[in-house]
Amino acid sequence: MRRKGFIGLLISWIALACVLAACGSTAAPVDNLKVGEPNSKSKPDQVVEVNIATVSNTIDFLPWHVAAQKGYFEKHHLKVNIKSVDGGVVALRGLQSGDFQFIASLPESIITAVSEGANVKVVGALSNKTLFSMFVSPDINKPEDLKGKAVAVLQPGNGVDIITRWWLKKHGLEPDKDVRIVSAGATPARLTALRNGQVQGTLLQPPNDVNGEKAGMKRLAVMSEELLNYNQDVIAANGKVIHDQPEVVRAFMAATAEGIQFIKDPANREEAISIGVASLGTDPEVTTKSFDFALDAIPKKGKLNVEGMKWAIDAVKAIGGIRNDLPVEEVVDDKYYAE
Repeated sequence: MRRKGFIGLLISWIALACVLAACGSTAAPVDNLKVGEPNSKSKPDQVVEVNIATVSNTIDFLPWHVAAQKGYFEKHHLKVNIKSVDGGVVALRGLQSGDFQFIASLPESIITAVSEGANVKVVGALSNKTLFSMFVSPDINKPEDLKGKAVAVLQPGNGVDIITRWWLKKHGLEPDKDVRIVSAGATPARLTALRNGQVQGTLLQPPNDVNGEKAGMKRLAVMSEELLNYNQDVIAANGKVIHDQPEVVRAFMAATAEGIQFIKDPANREEAISIGVASLGTDPEVTTKSFDFALDAIPKKGKLNVEGMKWAIDAVKAIGGIRNDLPVEEVVDDKYYAE
């Protein structure tokens, strides 16, 4: 009996020692994950290759070029390939197919795609104000002078078309009745049509607005002074990436936020403009003017203007692009901003 009691006491001492050893362990958890919790990692464990699409050479894509040049993507374990494509439709197709993991474009095509079941979400913005200005031929002095004239848009239902129609109606002009709407294609083609007198107005954004001024065209209206809630370029992510690799989305938005922070620091102004000249293919004068015009619209941490998304959803619905109500939560997933 005494022997059995001694053995039992010994087992108790050993168990107590094991518990104390476990309590004193200094092993760190892996990226703060707990069993059963969703993936909350801030970046991938290994470098992940990511393809992103830009739809023009506009200045609001500068944060991504800065993030690439300054090593911010690499810091967050991302190898990023930036590809310029011909328009938002091409970029969106690539996003849906998985050729691109992220794109930035006007919000309207993404809204329409989501309403039709596309597995994509808006996760941020590169500009949370409109950068468009209405440029007109020299003989136009006020909006009413466009009556009986023609204005150029990219294509029906595109953001350029929607904003143009909204602005004309705001100034008492009925699109397709008082003013002819011409689908003229991308910005360079629209500017050429304006210069040649084929149309008398079109929306331009940096850097093409500077080219419009150089060509003698007139900036009749700055859209951000009239359209107070709009996101010029939203950041959209492939839904499979969001679901399977949320750490990639967090890392991407963190690197984007660092690129934006660099741009907004006055001490980095000249270097940021130099990166813009090299990356966007615009000359120093045009890049500098574009930078100054757009800087205030580039949001800290890439945060979206939610009211602007609601406006865009309502605008798409108004022209018949979507038939049913579309809650903003079905389009936007804003959980991935840098902390």
